[in-house]
Amino acid sequence: MHRKIIFILVFIFLFSFNLNLFAKEEAGYALLDKLNLEFREMAMKGTGGWEKVNKLLEELMADAKKAKKEGLIDPVFYRKYTHLLMILKLVVIPDKEGILTPLIDREVGNFVENVTGKRIENITDKSKIGCFASAIAEEIMNLYLYLRTKKDRAKLMKELEKKFGAKPKKK
Repeated sequence: MHRKIIFILVFIFLFSFNLNLFAKEEAGYALLDKLNLEFREMAMKGTGGWEKVNKLLEELMADAKKAKKEGLIDPVFYRKYTHLLMILKLVVIPDKEGILTPLIDREVGNFVENVTGKRIENITDKSKIGCFASAIAEEIMNLYLYLRTKKDRAKLMKELEKKFGAKPKKK
């Protein structure tokens, strides 16, 4: 269990070097930056463990709920970000007897497939942790890209509406 946590911490730490963590002050960026910085710090210090990671994930979830309630993040970002937190929590839950193994394997397998296109089975097999860590890094990057391209996507939508003469229905 500790190897899994340390491996994920190190992978997120290495990934976070490639990001400009303080580029924006917006809530979505702040949530992602906090996730990256906290995991980076744990990786650098060699700390972590269930209690510390669990506390961090609960803090991040509370921050996300607050940002959503205040209208600082949109529902799409909220869903993707909280899903990432759920998957991280599933992987670090102590489960010595394997009670949660089928659930963890299914959910993590689905997550990895949705992010990378590759299906993995039996995430509890230590050789699969690298695939999982890569999917985590990819999803974090996807969330940064989602935030950075939001205005461009709105502009493109208007162009497509103009070109094809249709507007999406608002709910």
